Amino acid sequence: MIKLNKFFVPYIILLIVIGFRGELLISFVLVVMHEAVHYFTAVMFGFSGFDIKILPIGAVLSLKDLDEASPIEDMIISLLGPIFNIILAFTAYLISLSYPGNTIDFIIKSNLALGFFNLIPAFPLDGGRILRDILSMKTIYRRANEITVRVSIILGYIISASFIFLFILNIRDYNTAIIGIFVIISSYKEKERIVYIIMGDIIRKKRRFMAKRYMENKSISVYYKGDLINVLGIMDKNKYNIFTVLDDEMRVMDVIYEDEVIQGLKEYGNITIEEFVNIREGTDI
Repeated sequence: MIKLNKFFVPYIILLIVIGFRGELLISFVLVVMHEAVHYFTAVMFGFSGFDIKILPIGAVLSLKDLDEASPIEDMIISLLGPIFNIILAFTAYLISLSYPGNTIDFIIKSNLALGFFNLIPAFPLDGGRILRDILSMKTIYRRANEITVRVSIILGYIISASFIFLFILNIRDYNTAIIGIFVIISSYKEKERIVYIIMGDIIRKKRRFMAKRYMENKSISVYYKGDLINVLGIMDKNKYNIFTVLDDEMRVMDVIYEDEVIQGLKEYGNITIEEFVNIREGTDI
């Protein structure tokens, strides 16, 4: 399904008013091709079901089960879009050597802009996902997402500030303002949905386990004074998590499993691990 962002039409009108006309169709086609590369790459990995949201700064492909992708798979899917545009720019450059013209020059510049712009490490751009994927290989997903969101927000404000600076210099670059605003909005939305991502990952994990017939375990030691939400936040979405509960002397108090954490949150809310262990000793959950 293809969805138009509510700011897309006003943005197109603005571009027409300030002089962009014939270039719009070419730009739109290039964006669609960029997203098509993401889509077909994802299909090759076995993912399906998609939505394309057309934004003023481009388009975003959303696959229903893409959150199940490993960091490597997600990075490849995200990288191939910008790489495609850079290769297309180089191909167009070779053509321009024999058939020069304004249109071919515009195609070269547009592809280079689309390719390198999408590598900026900010949401909702490909670079934001790529940065998160790289960090996910070094730390837990929640931490990787938090760091990426912070970087994205900072870049959003820097881009917005650059528009103000250019405006003061009497340079009217409205694209910069729109990009800055969308990066900031997208970053805060990504920050808000992290808990839902973690819950969704856990639900989908069972389906992956049934399909593959096996899954790696991850063992983590947690402090008994911590709470269940913090335990939820450090879960690895690609492994079955086992938590060893330690007391002040780092002695083992108990062992709890990820499904017990979920059930505990549902029944008792965000209680401490100590409270949860005491409840479990008295009643089965």
